[in-house]
Amino acid sequence: MKLLYFGTVCDLNNYENILSESDEKSSVATIVFESSLLSGLKRNCIDVDIFSFPMIPTFPHSKLLWWGNRKENLDCGYKCTWLKTINVPIFKQLSRRLDGRRILKKWMKENNGQECAVLSYSMPPFLTRDIIKFSKKYGVKCFAVVTDLLRDMYINSLDNKVVSKLKNYYLSRAIRWQGEFDGYIYLTEEMKEVVNPVKPFIVMEGIADVSDTFATHKTDKAYPSAIMYAGMLEEKFGIFNLIDAFESAKLKDTELWLFGSGNAVGEILSREKNNQKIRFFGHKSRDEVLMYEKAATLLVNPRNVNDEFTKYSFPSKTIEYMLSGTPMLTTKLKGIPHEYYDYLFICENNDALSLKQGLEQAMSASSEERLAMGARARKFIIEEKNSTKQTNRIVQFITEVLMQ
Repeated sequence: MKLLYFGTVCDLNNYENILSESDEKSSVATIVFESSLLSGLKRNCIDVDIFSFPMIPTFPHSKLLWWGNRKENLDCGYKCTWLKTINVPIFKQLSRRLDGRRILKKWMKENNGQECAVLSYSMPPFLTRDIIKFSKKYGVKCFAVVTDLLRDMYINSLDNKVVSKLKNYYLSRAIRWQGEFDGYIYLTEEMKEVVNPVKPFIVMEGIADVSDTFATHKTDKAYPSAIMYAGMLEEKFGIFNLIDAFESAKLKDTELWLFGSGNAVGEILSREKNNQKIRFFGHKSRDEVLMYEKAATLLVNPRNVNDEFTKYSFPSKTIEYMLSGTPMLTTKLKGIPHEYYDYLFICENNDALSLKQGLEQAMSASSEERLAMGARARKFIIEEKNSTKQTNRIVQFITEVLMQ
């Protein structure tokens, strides 16, 4: 089998260098997920041509004004080629679409008659229609890895009315085509009810590349003990509830470590000044964050269980946290399969009182009990959610659809 892959994947170190010189900080979660996916495809000996549209902030938020078909060697063993991009509003998506169309047409002509398929990470609004139309024209099956619903993409409360209208128009065109792929790989089963309830699908909530250096575990822990959160520092994700819970909980010799960026940073800095046990680290490279995750005593995800989007989402940090070997406390989110809860500390919801009780319960366990919980979680991820095993399911699924 041969695959044409479209995604945001690129060399992570290079990407983080670009972000370090930008005044907007994008998440690296998509690159981590895609890198694990592609590592698994490589181990399953799949021939993949990779074309990438990295999530680089638009000029002038990034210094990059334009780039051509830049080529990179990825850690997974594949090479990727960037789509040509004029990195300014409107022209950014148009230039990527034109290059993507050129690649689709050329690739399908070259591979006509072979066992092949198109695999798209997410459903890129600028290219979804063309992926489907070219696939139908050339008799090629196309598949989408759906990690976020299109309707929930590009939502930013700071956008002005003109920008919001442009984004809505831009997304609406892709939403009309989202149900036309031949098969889907969803993070949660509920996603199919929004995208297409009847088309073939599998659920793959997460994937871990256990060949990563991060998979090498050690148990040296911070002193004083540390509760850690890494991710978007937004009020809607429960960060203030977590701080309130930490300050009211009866925790001896314990710090709260906060990593990331977002609209809550100003208030966090104010709280940090008034409480020396709160430590704000800001935006760090992935390697640095992973190092701190291993050193922490407890990792926390305080998202609101009542938010509708949680049933369409599997938090990307969950597998990363569990692979660290450090125990995790999470609210009981709809998008997390029940099998995970045997390896986690649980809060029923994310109000300050529930989080306070959850923190006290987890931190009252002996260090041996916490280490055992973290070790069990890590073993579960390595054995059940490794990239080879998870992507083998994708390969089998694509093969089955191709044979129909």
